[in-house]
Amino acid sequence: MLALAGFDFVIVDMEHGQISEPEARTVIAECALAALPAVVRLADAAPGIVNRLLEAGAVGIQMPKVRTVADATGLRAMMQFPPAGIRSIGIANRWARYGRLPLGQVVDEANRRSVAIGMFETREVEEPWDDVLAPLDVVFIGPGDLSIEYGRPLDDPEVQAHIARVEDAARRTGTMLGRHAAGAEQAAALAARGYRFIGVSADTTLLGDAATALVEGIRAAVQATPDTPTARRDA
Repeated sequence: MLALAGFDFVIVDMEHGQISEPEARTVIAECALAALPAVVRLADAAPGIVNRLLEAGAVGIQMPKVRTVADATGLRAMMQFPPAGIRSIGIANRWARYGRLPLGQVVDEANRRSVAIGMFETREVEEPWDDVLAPLDVVFIGPGDLSIEYGRPLDDPEVQAHIARVEDAARRTGTMLGRHAAGAEQAAALAARGYRFIGVSADTTLLGDAATALVEGIRAAVQATPDTPTARRDA
């Protein structure tokens, strides 16, 4: 349904979403069949699970709380085959055509397809910030966590200065900017500021908003209709 709606990609949330690895793999497989790129947000990125999710068809891994160069380079290494990384080769998957493609082609295509997304959502980040961003394809800013870490509202000047500093570093390093948007208006505002990896809404929000609008619409229509029969419960 999301592919038919025209979404460019989806984020499979294994950090906050109540979803297991087998469930995530099922979602990823369905996304692949619908030609809908799937990124997985992992609470704890490790070589084993990263490799399995990429082999299942995920096109990117999103890692929370990237603070150091080691965090960023570690994520990149898990997603790349040697000599650039530490990922191990597997051919029992549809991306390798189950062994029907030459290994060199599998490696080249996988390296090009894999997107490393680091989340900047902590007050403390290793200096210089450019070196932390450089290994990443996308730097995804988490304003909610930043607000909590600073102990101040999101619109506080210090929080906004932190976000602006990330944006400046991303422009210098050529790292794509990412962030969550609640809806179309906020997404457009972010796009105008140079953001290109924008996660809009969430499955629970979409379903909840649609259900609420439907129920409220029905109630309003019923109240506006004169002489509407009402169901009565016998005493």
